[in-house]
Amino acid sequence: MNKYLYNNFLEDKTVYKENVAFWDKIAKNLLQIGNYTFEEYIATDDGYGNVFYDGNPIYSFMIDSLNKAVKIVQEEPEESGNRFAAFINATELPSGKKLDELVINIQLTRETALLAINIMQAWTLSNLTKQQMKQYIQDFAKLEI
Repeated sequence: MNKYLYNNFLEDKTVYKENVAFWDKIAKNLLQIGNYTFEEYIATDDGYGNVFYDGNPIYSFMIDSLNKAVKIVQEEPEESGNRFAAFINATELPSGKKLDELVINIQLTRETALLAINIMQAWTLSNLTKQQMKQYIQDFAKLEI
């Protein structure tokens, strides 16, 4: 049986905010290594302060200097189904700027969190091409979690 982190995050706003803080801390610690500055690029509210508590995304950031972004979509814990998936996506911001985006779809456990950190590190701190990153993700897909 899996021990899910931030269980009931979709029903409890306090737990949801703690979950967002978890991802924020990971991003800040990770990107500090490369001395990168980053910013959120997907709005998680309606512009009037009403937060979307749906986990899509639970967290996102972009690094302008790398033209890369990360979007984390967190799903409700389920015993069946895939607990971790990732892919590279080309996305365009409302400003017209194009980014390569790492999308992580996750049911959060300690194990999947470590996979997410590893794959985010590869995407942001390694000088992998888009094709090399796709291969890296395919290799991860072979792991049993």
